[in-house]
Amino acid sequence: MKIVVSDPVFLPEEYRKRLEVLGNLTIFESMPSSMEEFISRVRDVDIVIVGRYGFSEKAFSAAKNLKMISVWQTGYDHIDIKAATEKGVIVSNVPDYAFDSVAEMVFALSLNLLRKVHLADIGIRKGNFDWRDYIGNQLLGKTIGVIGTGSIGIRVIQIAHGFNMNVISVTGHPSEEKARRLGVKFVDLDTLLKESDIITLHVPLTSSTKNMIGTKELARMKTSAILINTARGKIVDEVALIKALREKQIGGAGLDVFDKEPLPLDSPLMEFENVALTPHIAFLSHESLEECTNVCVQNVEKFLEGKPHNAINSE
Repeated sequence: MKIVVSDPVFLPEEYRKRLEVLGNLTIFESMPSSMEEFISRVRDVDIVIVGRYGFSEKAFSAAKNLKMISVWQTGYDHIDIKAATEKGVIVSNVPDYAFDSVAEMVFALSLNLLRKVHLADIGIRKGNFDWRDYIGNQLLGKTIGVIGTGSIGIRVIQIAHGFNMNVISVTGHPSEEKARRLGVKFVDLDTLLKESDIITLHVPLTSSTKNMIGTKELARMKTSAILINTARGKIVDEVALIKALREKQIGGAGLDVFDKEPLPLDSPLMEFENVALTPHIAFLSHESLEECTNVCVQNVEKFLEGKPHNAINSE
């Protein structure tokens, strides 16, 4: 049994040993430089653990012996699930991990922008200690609009109450009982866009959510409102967002994910002082890394026991 870790993941010694017991293990510590290099890594293997590098139809066609992919994250939009299913390859992911880490990052980005932390840090390093340059806003009394009420969205709502914020939300399954339990008012998207001081996205990337925040939606936001995206880059129309920022239609943005990753160094998003950028690290805490790797390796173990676990395409 050949097992390969195709691109960088968090894999301490204890997890390597668990995989070595299962078969002949090869670990790649760098991202592939090309699709051809990626294919060379997975061509003859039975099981692949994949991180952020995509697994395309072309890669599935080349990987003749492939039986299972264990995705080292929750999202799997970078994996061609249709091709995997056609090839009889089971794809498993790590559902419902890191929701505390991601939810906390929402407020890290929000506070950073509202209190101008990043600007103050740059300023003080240049000798600017004038408080008048760093007047910001507090979270208390602000309205946060949470789009999506899965595990992460619910945790965001809980934290927002700790800041004494008003919480409104868009969800696919609203109910009076759920509204009472979460302490939230469910509204339509148009109302959320118009009333929120902070808008945060917590939906998966699907055909219906791609570019769900575009020109029309950005135009409906308050000119002081901040958009936070720790979900998937393509949920926001990046071209429209850049235009809205240039025209000062919104107050700023906190972005952990992007249309293209890594974010190109010449991206216009780099120009704005009212934009906070992080390199897809909302999930990244010691606690969440341990949880993710444990489940990812467990998915491989369960598959080899004949009991596929967390399989996206088990049918």
